[in-house]
Amino acid sequence: MSFKSLLFPTKDLCFLCKDKTPFLTAFVCPECLERLEFVYRQVNIDSKYVTRTVYALSYNRFLRELIHDFKFNGKSYMYKPFAEILINTIKKLDIHGVDLIMYVPIHYRKEAIRGYNQSELLARYISQKLNIPISKGNLIKKKWTKEQNTLDRVQRLNNLRDSFNVKNPDEIKNKRILLIDDLITTGSTFNECSKLLIENGSKEVIAMALTSSRII
Repeated sequence: MSFKSLLFPTKDLCFLCKDKTPFLTAFVCPECLERLEFVYRQVNIDSKYVTRTVYALSYNRFLRELIHDFKFNGKSYMYKPFAEILINTIKKLDIHGVDLIMYVPIHYRKEAIRGYNQSELLARYISQKLNIPISKGNLIKKKWTKEQNTLDRVQRLNNLRDSFNVKNPDEIKNKRILLIDDLITTGSTFNECSKLLIENGSKEVIAMALTSSRII
């Protein structure tokens, strides 16, 4: 047995609850799978820059706790089952013709504190599995901002204004982009990122998240 497997033995282990079972589906045990509510839904975030905004799961208490652990409690390994769910969402909602995968960035200081960007982990896995190129470090967050979930709608819009940047416009020119994030709240983050991508030459942006706390 390797040292890595001692730290996190993955054979027959649910990546969400860590229970052992031979009956896993995409790293998830039957009990956790039962508690996830699959909706494969499209939502209108009132953005002229995003063609479609979609998400996979209902934002119930179980998922809310998982996402909090994924983002803030160092459980980065959860990207595997979550990315598998997003891959299934791509198939279910017939998202095709994507030229490039991108992810919502976080500020470099925040990433240094957290140790990773959860949206980047999701995007890298999807890129590898679907053999679609990924843009690495082109879309950046240049301004430190407060966590969006602590603000109201107006504050969220002001919080994100002019906080993103594209380093290399040539990479995204005339590209149909799939933009990945973990959670949709008001949709402000997707709108700001997509506005920047379109203004820098992207042909189209499809936004996809694991879940949404937005009330439709």
